[in-house]
Amino acid sequence: MYCSNCGLKIKEKQIEKALENDSININDINYLAKSLTSVRKFEYRTKILEAKETDKENQNKVKKEAKKEFETQKEVISSKLAANDIQYFKDELKVKNQRDVNTLDYYVCPRCGKLVRPNLDENDIKSLARASHSEIHRGRNNISSGMCSLMIGIILFIIGLMFFALSFKATAGGILVTDCVEFYVFIALVTLGAILIVFGIASFIYGRNKVKRNEALLKDIQNGVFHQ
Repeated sequence: MYCSNCGLKIKEKQIEKALENDSININDINYLAKSLTSVRKFEYRTKILEAKETDKENQNKVKKEAKKEFETQKEVISSKLAANDIQYFKDELKVKNQRDVNTLDYYVCPRCGKLVRPNLDENDIKSLARASHSEIHRGRNNISSGMCSLMIGIILFIIGLMFFALSFKATAGGILVTDCVEFYVFIALVTLGAILIVFGIASFIYGRNKVKRNEALLKDIQNGVFHQ
């Protein structure tokens, strides 16, 4: 399952945990109010994004109107919360006593707050494609930063080994001296180098996996996998 707004791949365990959490908090008005606020916030962001893409001339006007509407909706949510009107939130969120994977909007994306649906329409698919391109760009940035960290880490590690060699003092008969400045510099450089190497490798693998996953997702979109 993918979020059509930000491209985040959501694991089945995350979905199951969210469903369980929803079930537990079905009568918690604070939980429902927070969920509804997230939904309204996403709708506000969507209107601004659509205006940027389709109505550039009036996008500032649309942005102001959308912001005003969002502020009004937040005030309504606050008033309903203060009045303890739990039924209002259940109606707005279309809460059911039994929610499952076939429910139309059954999961809130942990990254962007969008309601994730299993049956995507044409606009969702286009949005997912844009999100996939963004994720590929982020993945390539992860790869670049990982490679830089790896190279710097290796250089520091090698320099640290040089200082380790200098820790064998000729004045001490070629024996390793552990209380000299060179040995302390060796410890610091090797430690920092090792951290950068581990971070670089992890970042490279993470970025590469992200790129591969989203390239496969784009291929699925082109092949019409998500079309009903």
